[in-house]
Amino acid sequence: MIHALVVCLITVRARPDGFAACHHASIMLRFEEILIETLTHPPSMSELCERVGVSEQTLRSCCAESLGMSPIRYVLLRRLREVHSALRDADPDRVNIAEVAHHFGFAQLARFAGTYRAMFGETPANTLHRPPGTRFSAF
Repeated sequence: MIHALVVCLITVRARPDGFAACHHASIMLRFEEILIETLTHPPSMSELCERVGVSEQTLRSCCAESLGMSPIRYVLLRRLREVHSALRDADPDRVNIAEVAHHFGFAQLARFAGTYRAMFGETPANTLHRPPGTRFSAF
């Protein structure tokens, strides 16, 4: 669903500006495709740029224009959203939060937990243990 939203935003913004906007849209579509492939092992900024085939400045500019944030910030938010979804939908008796966090590339668990709480307003454990009928999606 996030992918579809990004594609819509990029496509709508690409129409009025001509070639440059279409070029930026194609960059963003490639960026989004790479994210889908790499959310479990997030690439560095230099790896992202290499895979997209653009300079760091170009990728930063395109992301700022299309998403209102840096590429690395967007990758972080996407990864957090994936962890949130996984925890929200998981069986608390069978899922280990650290394993889910590590699966999506979070190596420092204390930093992850703080960032998660800032994003969703609750700890990962609260999300995991929330009864199914009361679960919500904060993103």
